[in-house]
Amino acid sequence: MRRVLSRACLALCAAPVIGGAQPWPAARPPVGQAWDFSLPALDGGRFVRLAALHGPVLVNFWSRDCPPCVTELPRLQRFADAHPGWTVLLVSTDSPAAATEFVQRHGLRLPVLRPGANVLALMRAAGNRGGALPFTVATRIGRICAGQLGALSGADLKRIASGCAAAPATPGAATP
Repeated sequence: MRRVLSRACLALCAAPVIGGAQPWPAARPPVGQAWDFSLPALDGGRFVRLAALHGPVLVNFWSRDCPPCVTELPRLQRFADAHPGWTVLLVSTDSPAAATEFVQRHGLRLPVLRPGANVLALMRAAGNRGGALPFTVATRIGRICAGQLGALSGADLKRIASGCAAAPATPGAATP
């Protein structure tokens, strides 16, 4: 699995050079689709269930071996600091030991989760069919409202935040 994710990251690393990051792969995101998971925290001490979180949530899949992933992590930290109404979760595709070392060395304060063997299925359910990294999904009221395959810029984060602020809870429903 690690080899597959590394190849996908390497393939995606060339994409910004060729044509820029894409909000989604070829298929449209499943906006409005319910998306839930329960994953252990990096330290293994607790589980985080997406549906139990209040407010909008930004979930970022990353690896320490993915340069665009590493580049966007401080930007995600700044986004979380500037948007206290958002929960930002980092899902590491690395081993717990490697992810722990990386997080400590880089002083990341965001919650880091470990996906286990289901990382590819979890990303596919959110629209990332190839398992490429970095991959970010935003949810509101347990439903996907935005996302991006590829590294996030400040403008991308603004687009996602504004899209989720106005996103309906279910397809075709009015915003509460």
